[in-house]
Amino acid sequence: MTKIHCLVTGCVRGKAGSRGLRRYLVEDWCADPLPVNAFLVQDQGALCLFDAGQTARAARPGWFPRWQPFFRLSRFELGPHDEVAPQLLSIGIDPRHVRRVVLSHLHTDHVGGLDAFGHAEVVVSRTEWEAATGLRGRIRGYLPQYWPAGLEPTLVDFHGNAVGPFTSSFDLTGEGRLLLVPAPGHTKGHTALIVRDHPRTWLLAGDLAHTAEEVAEVAPAIAAWCRDEHVRVLTAHDPEACLIAGAL
Repeated sequence: MTKIHCLVTGCVRGKAGSRGLRRYLVEDWCADPLPVNAFLVQDQGALCLFDAGQTARAARPGWFPRWQPFFRLSRFELGPHDEVAPQLLSIGIDPRHVRRVVLSHLHTDHVGGLDAFGHAEVVVSRTEWEAATGLRGRIRGYLPQYWPAGLEPTLVDFHGNAVGPFTSSFDLTGEGRLLLVPAPGHTKGHTALIVRDHPRTWLLAGDLAHTAEEVAEVAPAIAAWCRDEHVRVLTAHDPEACLIAGAL
């Protein structure tokens, strides 16, 4: 039986207001922060982590480059105990037993906890990797300088069958239980993970939308497929994700 655990690796607080230069200059923060979720998939005894959450170092002054305006729009709030490895230990899972880490994309709040998984296979789309590495990656708002030294992920090109609204797929198990699918939008190489355990199905959607409810607005075709196929949607910043993950 497949089981999914929602792991909350601290929270992120965005700037108040919608748009405009004022957001970058005034310290006016939203009253309600959003969680930074990662998900552990227990699949027939194997442990697969979807996203690695944020690092506590991101809450310290000087962690983010001052020249990059993108990082002025959010503030991360967490301590070392909130990182994904301690969160796994809190539910009785040794991080060393995680065999695979699948990354929806390479923004800091999805790769911050990677240091604890040097033993595991790391999977990311080739498109995302090429966009995030090097000087161009830093300019785009990635932080490759903080990734684990010598990181050599398995790069995915999507040549598998289409699944519902997703144009192609990559089968991580060879048996159709874990299907990585392209879900561009938040970033060009952003992906989502379909988890199948008949008759239940989940879509681990990363930053496709902030919440499951918002998917209908951001990606109506995906939302319609999830509704018709009774697929539970779990996103990286949904306050309800832990409840959805644990629902029978």
